[in-house]
Amino acid sequence: MAKKKNNVSLAFSNDQVKKHVAAIHTSGEMTLLERKTANVLLLNAYDALLTKRTHTLPVKHLCAMLGWDESNNIERLQDVLRKLASTTIEFNMMEDGGKEVWRVMSMLSYGEINGGTCTYRYDEYLAERLYDPEIYATINIGVQRRFDGGYALTLYENCLRYKTVGSTGWWELNRFRRIMGAEAALYDDFYRLNERVIKPSIKEINRVSDIQLEPEFQKQGRKIAAVRFLITENPQQTLLKPMIQDDHAAIRESDIFKRLLEHGIGERLAILWILQDEERAKSVVEYVEARAKKKQVKGSTAGYIRTLYESDAVVGKTPFEAKKEHEARVKTEAEQRKAKEKRRAELEAEYMRERTNEAVNALSLEDKRAWVHRYIEESGTEKAKSYNAETAEFRDRLERLQFSAWLRKQLAPKIKPAEFKAWLKEKGHDAKKI
Repeated sequence: MAKKKNNVSLAFSNDQVKKHVAAIHTSGEMTLLERKTANVLLLNAYDALLTKRTHTLPVKHLCAMLGWDESNNIERLQDVLRKLASTTIEFNMMEDGGKEVWRVMSMLSYGEINGGTCTYRYDEYLAERLYDPEIYATINIGVQRRFDGGYALTLYENCLRYKTVGSTGWWELNRFRRIMGAEAALYDDFYRLNERVIKPSIKEINRVSDIQLEPEFQKQGRKIAAVRFLITENPQQTLLKPMIQDDHAAIRESDIFKRLLEHGIGERLAILWILQDEERAKSVVEYVEARAKKKQVKGSTAGYIRTLYESDAVVGKTPFEAKKEHEARVKTEAEQRKAKEKRRAELEAEYMRERTNEAVNALSLEDKRAWVHRYIEESGTEKAKSYNAETAEFRDRLERLQFSAWLRKQLAPKIKPAEFKAWLKEKGHDAKKI
C-alpha cells in the first residue's frame, strides 16, 4: 500500500495547541485517537521542551484529557505510541540566503508505558521547532474532544489558521488529499472524496466547533482540480462556548491551584491534577504541608507532592479526609447538575438555530434590504463590494457568508420559557428532566 501523509498539530499555549505550518506533512494516516494523543502529549511537555528531553504523564491523566475511558487498555495505548514513533515529520524551512532546507524526523523518538506512567521524548531539533513556531493556529483541547471523525479534526486544524483571512486559498486536489491523509485509490474518484471526506468533515466542524466552513471547487475542463474553504465564525458560537471551552479561569482562582503553585508545581500540571482528581490533590497538599511543619519532609515539597499524587500511596488522614465521603457526594451531585445544564445548553442551541432559520426565511425583500443597509453602516462598505441592491444579495460568497452570520446574530430570538417548553414537547423531550 502506498504511504499516506497527514498533517499534525505541533505546539500550544495554555490549554491550546499551536500548529506549526512549516511541518505540514507527516507520513502515515493517523487515526482520531492518535492525532488527539499527539496534541495532548505536546500539551503536557511544552513547558519543558527546551530543558528536558524526557517527559512523563500518568496514563489516567492522558486518557482523561483525550476523553477516552479505556485507560486499562494498555495494548491500545502501546499501539498509539508505536504509531507516533514511526510517523515521520517533514520540514521545508527557509534559512539564511533564501535556501530551502528539507529535514525529516520521527514524531516521537522514544515511548514507554510502565507502572501507569507514559514516558516519551522528542528529538532535540524537533523540540526546538515545536517550542517556537513561526506560524501557527490555536486549537482548543476542549474543542478537540468534541470531534468524532479523524478527517474532520484534520480539516479543522488546517482551516483554523486561515480564520482571520476568511479563506484557505486554493488547494490543488492532490495536495488536499495528501494533507487530509486521504490518498487511498478510491479517493481518486472525486465523488467518493467529496461524499466520504469533505462533506462529513464540514458537517461535523459546523456542528461542534467555533468556525463554519463552506467549500468551493475549481474545475479544469470537466474535472474538479482544486478546492478551497470559506471560513466564518460559527453564528451560534456564544451558545457553543459553554460546551466546548475548558473553564480553567475558575481553576486558577481556586485555593488548591494557588497552593500547588506555591509549592513549585507548574501551572499546567496543577490544572491536570485538579481536572483529574481535585480531592486527591487537596489531600496530598494538606498531608505534605502538615509533615513539612513538623520538618518531616526531606528535599523539596514539590517533589514529595508529585511522588505522592502520581503513586497509589494512601496519604495520612487530614481534616479534609474526614469530610471526603460528604464531599464526594456533593461532587457527584454537582457533576449530574453540570451534565443536565450541558444537555439543556445543547437543546437551547438547537432551538435557537431553528427559530433563527425561521426568522431569516420569513424576511421579505424589503426587510432584507433594510438589514443589509444596517449591516453596511456597522461593518463598512469594504465588506459589501459585491452587494446587488436590486436582488438584496451578495455575489461574492465570502461576503454573503459574513452577512449571513451577522444577520443570524441579529435575528436570534431570546428564549421564552413557555415556547421553549412547548418546543421540547414537540421534539419528544421530557421538559422536567431538562
